[in-house]
Amino acid sequence: MGAAIAAHLANAGVPVTLLDIVPKDAPEGDREKRNKIVNDGLERAQKSRPASFFSSEQYSLVRTGNLEDDFGSIARADWIIEVIVESLKPKQELMARIEAVRKGGSIVSSNTSGIPLKDIAAGRSDEFKQHFLGTHFFNPPRYLKLLEVIRTDDTRQEVVDCISHFGESRLGKGIVMCKDTPNFIGNRIAFGTGAFALHYILKNGYTVDEVDVITGPIMGRPKTATFRLIDLVGIDIWEHVGKNLMEGIPYDTYVMPYLQDEKANGLIKTMLAKDWLGNKSKIGFYKEVKVESGKEFWSLNLETLEHEAPRKVRFESIGKVREIELLGERLKALINETDRGAQLAKALLLQGFQYASAIIPEVADSGKPVDDAIRWGFGHDAGPFEIWDMLGVRETVNLMKVEGFPPAGWVDQMLADGNEQFYEYKSGQKISIYDVSRRRYEPINRTK
Repeated sequence: MGAAIAAHLANAGVPVTLLDIVPKDAPEGDREKRNKIVNDGLERAQKSRPASFFSSEQYSLVRTGNLEDDFGSIARADWIIEVIVESLKPKQELMARIEAVRKGGSIVSSNTSGIPLKDIAAGRSDEFKQHFLGTHFFNPPRYLKLLEVIRTDDTRQEVVDCISHFGESRLGKGIVMCKDTPNFIGNRIAFGTGAFALHYILKNGYTVDEVDVITGPIMGRPKTATFRLIDLVGIDIWEHVGKNLMEGIPYDTYVMPYLQDEKANGLIKTMLAKDWLGNKSKIGFYKEVKVESGKEFWSLNLETLEHEAPRKVRFESIGKVREIELLGERLKALINETDRGAQLAKALLLQGFQYASAIIPEVADSGKPVDDAIRWGFGHDAGPFEIWDMLGVRETVNLMKVEGFPPAGWVDQMLADGNEQFYEYKSGQKISIYDVSRRRYEPINRTK
């Protein structure tokens, strides 16, 4: 991830120094061996598909070094981005080292995907904390627009403004301001709903192929759908982020039963024991198999844990709605059908609405940051509150209660106050968003 972020900065014409650890057996003075890890990482970024770099012209903007011999180069940096292992103690130790050499006024950020920023900066000076924040890039950084910016109580506003402006205007990112809460916004809702999805899929006997037909473009989501996405993320990363989330939100009764689901966790642990990590190990929920005609992607039988040749999946509900162009109309028609495909789509949508409402105002004061995070970070056509508006908020709330997914209380209060949508619209454009804490609509500020 560090090399991929460095590549994207180079794409924007920014000179970067990329540092990594020294191999344990690398002798003093042998630069080639001591820089092997960092150089291998950069080489992977240069060869990655999809490509991390715009072209080979950007390669020269990235210098490499290691965290022992070249640590002093940090003193010249205006922005220092930490992208090391997702563990609190190593991050704290690195921050102490950075503070000892960084120049005053330089900005330090962490790419952590969920460790509280205030804990990472614990023990550092006031000046350090004032210039410290979270900058969570989504992978691959060149292609996913989302950049979560997380300030702490100590971060100066001008530091937040500087990184947000640079991220948007120079790096082409969509900035989502996040509170310093577990897993921030994107991963909080993605894994909160993903844990439910895996529980529901296993409980009701859906196949991998069935799920990915239903949860892809038909629902306004990428072709990676559910299981191809998990393979792309990595089974090990899925397990790691889920574990961190479970430890960070023991109070979240909406999602804890699914994060603790024995059958789902048993499946993931078995796959990890087999070293089935997804795309990185070329086997996960899918496995590439050579056949006479070329190659096929065989899917995992979730009961036998054997990979099987793909089978054509047909749902009557999918056939009926496939040609409906508008997402809201297509989803409304889909959840009104009754076959297994429609039942899965309905459960995922309604639980997604429930969870999106449940984490507000904890993670954000309105639904807009949640919608932005889901669109920009996961490639969905629309976020949960946007889709909820499309389906009709009051009508959908009634259905949610019937199906056992009642929304958070503030949604009922919003409707009782006479506010029928999460967004206000003018000429088809969103102009304001309902603010839960203020119980009123607030204007949506456009980038100038």
